[in-house]
Amino acid sequence: MHLTLGSPTRSVPEHRGTEGRWAYRRDVDGLRAVAILLVVSYHVWFGRVSGGVDVFLMLSAFFLTRGFVRRMAGPAPVRPVRHLLGVFRRLLPAAAVTLVGILAVVWAVYPETMYRSIAEQAWASLGYVQNWLLAADAVDYYARTDVPSPLQHFWSMSVQGQAFVLWVILLWVCQIAVRRRGWSPDRVVGVVFGAVFAISFVYSVVRTASAQQLAYFDTGARLWEFAAGSLLVVALPRVRLGAVARVVVGWAGLVGLLVLGAVLDVQGGFPGFLALWPVLCAAAIVVAGSGETGRFSLARVLSARPLQAVGRDAYALYLVHWPILVTFLVVNGRTEVGLVGGAGIIVLSLLLARLLTWAVDRPVRAWRRTDTSSLVPVTVLAVAAAVVAVPVGAWQASTWLQQRAIEERALQANPGAAVLRDPSLSKPPADAPLLPLPTLIDDEWVHLDRECSGEWANDVEMLRGTCSETTGTPRARHTIAVIGDSHAQQITSALLPVAEANGWGVVFLIKGGCSMGLDEPGMDERCDGWREAAIELVERVRPDAALTVVTRSDAGEDDERLRPGIERFLDRMDGAGVPVLGVRDNPRFAFNMYDCVVGSDDPLDCAVPRSASLADRNPADDLDRPGLHLVDLTPWICPDDLCVGEIGNVAVYRDDNHLSRLYARTLSPSLAEQLPATIG
Repeated sequence: MHLTLGSPTRSVPEHRGTEGRWAYRRDVDGLRAVAILLVVSYHVWFGRVSGGVDVFLMLSAFFLTRGFVRRMAGPAPVRPVRHLLGVFRRLLPAAAVTLVGILAVVWAVYPETMYRSIAEQAWASLGYVQNWLLAADAVDYYARTDVPSPLQHFWSMSVQGQAFVLWVILLWVCQIAVRRRGWSPDRVVGVVFGAVFAISFVYSVVRTASAQQLAYFDTGARLWEFAAGSLLVVALPRVRLGAVARVVVGWAGLVGLLVLGAVLDVQGGFPGFLALWPVLCAAAIVVAGSGETGRFSLARVLSARPLQAVGRDAYALYLVHWPILVTFLVVNGRTEVGLVGGAGIIVLSLLLARLLTWAVDRPVRAWRRTDTSSLVPVTVLAVAAAVVAVPVGAWQASTWLQQRAIEERALQANPGAAVLRDPSLSKPPADAPLLPLPTLIDDEWVHLDRECSGEWANDVEMLRGTCSETTGTPRARHTIAVIGDSHAQQITSALLPVAEANGWGVVFLIKGGCSMGLDEPGMDERCDGWREAAIELVERVRPDAALTVVTRSDAGEDDERLRPGIERFLDRMDGAGVPVLGVRDNPRFAFNMYDCVVGSDDPLDCAVPRSASLADRNPADDLDRPGLHLVDLTPWICPDDLCVGEIGNVAVYRDDNHLSRLYARTLSPSLAEQLPATIG
């Protein structure tokens, strides 16, 4: 987070107060301290968002705009490219050092399953696009995880970086208009950023109402908060408050800011119109401190030395507090830190923030004052980028080489379910790594080759992005449609070798969390609409068979049962003359089976009795329908009534309830034996 870098941190003489709205504001530095302390304390102790980030967004634009407006009509106008380079020259070094430190800690103590995603997020953070990566993950069923990323907080800095580029362009256009037309800088800036405020605010309200998780990370939905800071620069000299009014407005703004996180669900309802609360509170505090300060004024309190010290390190404190918090939770396997643990995290964060400011931020500032060459910011940016890019690139390259070498040995060293079918297979070498590798666990989702085409092509909005097919499907004489949720998706890995051997086409109609139990609540409010659209497509095309999972296992006290409403789906398929391959569900667990296997000396330590998740007999046996062919792979998933996490040196699961793509593929011979001969 930029944290209002336009504000100097050094003391200034009293006569500087005659500069009016251009004067150095100690109270605003104190406001930065209050905002960052709110962010940190709410993250550490309450697991919530405080609204402090919204204050920083507004103040960042306030200082950036103030610097431009002050020089727009003067003899030394702002040079936009150099100014932008200067902004990022100040931002990137501390961020780069933090990124490298986080990567080192991740490599030392984090589970290997997080390596790949964190490397990707490091690139996104370095390029100031982390918010878009998190926005995609926020609505991606397959990206959900219980472990937060230590780089997650870079989203706000990415939003600011993007906004800074846009702001410098817009302010440069304003500067051209002012200098060529002789217009008032305040009037031009007010019109331009008033329009930005109105457009972005409406977009933010609509976007938040329809897709809040996306809107939270969406730069467009946040621009109005920056525009509010720019408009505050224009409005400030026109606001006249008496001494009493300034005291009341200032303290009311602070109280409103302090209680915000406790009153509103900031993360669940922001940005939208609710974000007006922290923005207006911050604006009230800035306005209240713009005149003469009295004995009871908030500005005096905010100018106190302790708050000035915290405000000086606010940027560094934001950078370091989140990875320290997440690392504490990961290492200790906890979801809360407690009072003492939280206090320790905050103290350590303050110490590291002071060190980061002293060792990185202050020298960068000093270099700018002693050398004004245009090569300085370019050099700083290049070095800072290389500090992150070189280790991340080397890490990814070495991982890729290791993966290729292991894949070459996989047939002999990782037979998977084949060891259950052929006990004579030689035991895998002791040094053979378990597959899939932790760094490749995200690749264990099953995907088909391309989007649906030919008779499967459709323009139904509900099906967009959920229909795919194997390359040879349009030419295949026989086609199997796999329809349902992610469990149907994963078992398709066992179907694909059979389909390839027989020349069948395979079509996916898959949406995570949306099974063909038509009465089963989905994980997405659009499940019902998607199910209907998918079934109608199958009824229209009429493939040779439809494959879906017909039971649902449970990791808790509920017994395995038929999917609620699966009979209605079977009726629809029977009416269309489409045979159904009804697959029994695989077990589910109360813990991440893959992580357990990877972290255990003996995989049997993670084993669970079959009865803990599956019924004694397949509930689908009660379905007596001529067009239904049942498939039960339980003997090769839970051999000897024990559900283990590793078979034949292959991890059976990718998480707590999904088969791994690699293991499901080794189930292909067992699946082939249970398919009806009529398909081919």
